[in-house]
Amino acid sequence: MRIIVYTGKGGVGKSSIACATAVLNADRGRRTLLVSSDLAHNLSDILVTDTVANQTHDNLTVLEIDILDEINSNWQAVSGYFAGFLAYLGLDDVVAEEVALLPGIDAFFMLTRILREIDSEAYDTVVIDCPPTAGTFRLLTFTNTSSNTLNKFISAERQILKLVRPLSRRIKSIRNLIPEDDFYECLGDVIKDIGRLGELLRDPALSTFRLVLNPDRIAVAETRRSFTYMGLFGFPVDAIMINKVLPADVEEGYFKQWHQLQQEQLDEIERAFLSCKLFRIRYLDREPAGIDELLAFGEEIFGDVEPDACCSESRIVQFARQDGKTTLALLVPNLDKAALDLGRKENELIIRAGPHHRVLTLPDSLSDVEIDNAAYDDGSLTITFAKHD
Repeated sequence: MRIIVYTGKGGVGKSSIACATAVLNADRGRRTLLVSSDLAHNLSDILVTDTVANQTHDNLTVLEIDILDEINSNWQAVSGYFAGFLAYLGLDDVVAEEVALLPGIDAFFMLTRILREIDSEAYDTVVIDCPPTAGTFRLLTFTNTSSNTLNKFISAERQILKLVRPLSRRIKSIRNLIPEDDFYECLGDVIKDIGRLGELLRDPALSTFRLVLNPDRIAVAETRRSFTYMGLFGFPVDAIMINKVLPADVEEGYFKQWHQLQQEQLDEIERAFLSCKLFRIRYLDREPAGIDELLAFGEEIFGDVEPDACCSESRIVQFARQDGKTTLALLVPNLDKAALDLGRKENELIIRAGPHHRVLTLPDSLSDVEIDNAAYDDGSLTITFAKHD
């Protein structure tokens, strides 16, 4: 199985490219699931279908998850507890049910549903249209180890409450404050599932992330930051999808300035994402809609490249912390050590290698930290930052 995750700044055409990828992949004979992990779904609008939960075409299954239905069907113990707690605080019962879930917790249940689809083994490829938010990726930084550790705390609390619960049921003032045991069982399952999904999405043999952007200054800057955090989180990125590139025949006239600015940003993209395959996607005269137009769009994007193939070997930026110092390891093979040079501009690290250079946006925690030393050995550049709090 292959898992392909598309993400990027809002409005760059991410959903259309995800749809085109899934349609083309299905047309080439692979059982494909196209799923949106965004609460504001738009897949059915792009595909021109009446999708409500799932809809199947030839080799293609489209899934727009109804998060409220998902929670009510599978996680009633969690939502029921919060609804009862809010009602206890004085909210009307109907209002309490509507606001029972804490902000952001819906993303947990969205991700666990995606994991169930992956576990079903009903598909050769899963294409995920991911919302343009870092919150989802922070949830996925859970590992099996960290989720198991958290579940140990939950298990300990369950044992304590087993002793307290019989007494609490006799005291009306605290009755709704003590969750039932099935609440912790349900919550533990969610945490475990998120940890396992995070592990799957960090496996480059199984998963890949593709960043979608337009060739403008703001989108490029945001994508560079996303690329850095993908490396920080350990998510493999194999392609950069540069969408809405103006054709050469508009380099004169009204769009001359826009065309020139795009060319400058295209050069910047070439320097910033040396390790990834770049797909240049022309600015279409209209948005693709429907299976036929999306199939043609997908064929134009990928050509002879299989849409679910790994487009480039993952060169993940790796961060580590030891003895109060942070090290950054970057794979830059087959280079002359003497040609390597490092520069620094605020929170940007500039790595020069002969005629090429790469600009890497550092995490905020390293923006004011000086470089202690750097070493290049066996194709890997390791940069050590000074101690910091």
